[in-house]
Amino acid sequence: MRYQYGSDGGSVVTDAAGNAVVGRPGAVWTARTGGSQVTDLLTLAGTATGGTITTDSRGRIAFQGPDGVTATLWWDGGDGTRWAILPTETDRIARGQVETYGVLASTVGEPGGPASLDPTGHLEQDQLPDLSASYLARPAGGQSGDALLRGPSGAPYWGRVTSGTVSPWAALEQQAAPRWIAHRGGALLAPENTIEAVRMASALAADAVEIDVYRTPDGGLFCMHDTTVDRTSNLVGTTSSLTVPGALRGRIDAGTWFANTWPSDLRIPLFADVLAEAGNTIPIIVHCNNAGSGAAAVAEIQRQELDASTLIMAWNETELAAARAAGIPSLLLDSDGVLSGQTYAGLLAAGTQYLGVDYSQASNATIEAAAAAGLRVMVFTVNRRSDCAALPTNGSVWAVISDDPWYVRSGQTMRSGDLYTAQTWYHGMQGITDGAGYRGFFQALGWYGLDTSGTALASNGGYVSCLQGYLGPLPSTFTLDLDFLFDVVDYTTASMQVTLTVGDREYDDDTTGTVARPNGYNVLVRGNGTLDIYKVTGGTATQIATASTATVPTGSTQHLRIQMTATQIIVTRTNIAAPNSVTATDSTYRGGLYPHLGVRDTKTRFAHLAVT
Repeated sequence: MRYQYGSDGGSVVTDAAGNAVVGRPGAVWTARTGGSQVTDLLTLAGTATGGTITTDSRGRIAFQGPDGVTATLWWDGGDGTRWAILPTETDRIARGQVETYGVLASTVGEPGGPASLDPTGHLEQDQLPDLSASYLARPAGGQSGDALLRGPSGAPYWGRVTSGTVSPWAALEQQAAPRWIAHRGGALLAPENTIEAVRMASALAADAVEIDVYRTPDGGLFCMHDTTVDRTSNLVGTTSSLTVPGALRGRIDAGTWFANTWPSDLRIPLFADVLAEAGNTIPIIVHCNNAGSGAAAVAEIQRQELDASTLIMAWNETELAAARAAGIPSLLLDSDGVLSGQTYAGLLAAGTQYLGVDYSQASNATIEAAAAAGLRVMVFTVNRRSDCAALPTNGSVWAVISDDPWYVRSGQTMRSGDLYTAQTWYHGMQGITDGAGYRGFFQALGWYGLDTSGTALASNGGYVSCLQGYLGPLPSTFTLDLDFLFDVVDYTTASMQVTLTVGDREYDDDTTGTVARPNGYNVLVRGNGTLDIYKVTGGTATQIATASTATVPTGSTQHLRIQMTATQIIVTRTNIAAPNSVTATDSTYRGGLYPHLGVRDTKTRFAHLAVT
């Protein structure tokens, strides 16, 4: 049996700017580095490729792998980067074919493929491809849970998913460590624990998605993390007192708390909704948060026949009991990984093979010891590349759980400019602890802003900042340009700041805060026009250059340019006449810097942030 790789159109090759790379031939390998080249490959039409796979008109990769191979394969277009391509599970192939009237997703919009709908919303009959080789009508009397399978000869048939079929969780097991798990669906990029977050995690090809469930007093299960509903919805009260009708009441606002531009009609999903949406398309880790939620989650998983797609996770073994009895994988959470009243061998003997530890509390030695004992260790919640780099690299970390795994896993510059026009968070945009999770706001026409004017966030000395991680790490020499606009300035020396730090750790300019300041440089533009450059070493900021320029008028777009040469940092307000610049001679920190935007007692907007 040959599995289809990239046949759902999800494997797309892009350049550094995020644009699809089309018409590029490449070879397929068995590993990310090293390994052996795979040549026994066919096109989706069954034609031999000779081992060369060329990206299509949308930059997609699609082919049939060798017989019986279900592991991740790697495509190399000759530039030294290998792209992971996952096999498409048989039930996912079925879903894509049936729900689009027998059309492979990879053919939609292509020459000869469907391009329009008839008045009833169905695909035009004359645009449907030949389905004889890839589609079978569901037989009369078929059972719920049937899937379109392929026999040893490649012929399709409807049948039950069996032990011989690779399930989502089994496929996850076959991947190389570490796997990358989207925490709460990817909580830095979409409202956590919503259907939209789960869809995003699947669309961005996370290895698995983690969600939280609470059991309601009326016996239902809905998706929520906190013990109160206040933070992530417009409701008020304890999470354990919410009912199923309460969760379904109207369309609760579970979106605008996340960002001012998200819609106000996102609801808190029921657990059954999430399973129906994503079941058998992506492995799902279910964090059971209160008494009885573990057994209720297992019951719903079994009702939807998704035992082979899920894992049950909890802070106590009581909530894991139902999963153990059902043969569903289970994970015990323990912050430092040392365990209390239990041993690694005892945990395995009880039927739990996975252990979840906090990266900030569990030592590397503990992680390695748990892995050596036979446990699969998942590390949570890792959101910064600096923290990920400190984890063991010997395979003892089975998976990394992150609110933004796409940013953390790459380690490379993702873009050279902002995507503020999308009006929501992009990869690597993270606030500071003392800012209470505040990351700013968006406005139309590509403006992003931060606000500490008046009494906003006065508890942190009127300062907040937000990492722009997608631009880092920066090269040794570069030019950074941005537009900025002061909406409100509380006093003449209040400022907007561009900070360049060694690594992507958070930066807090409030010296009374709890955040340690990493080494680097901090550039301040004050309301009175003063330009300051500070050098930060060991948490202490020292002014290394200052200059007076014209007062910055509120409500007026300004342009700032920061040039990093081998020996100098040059800061210029390019839209005003001289004096408009300040230069500091210093070469201490070069290469690997990350930019942050910050404000002290101002409301400031930014646009057109770019690095060259």
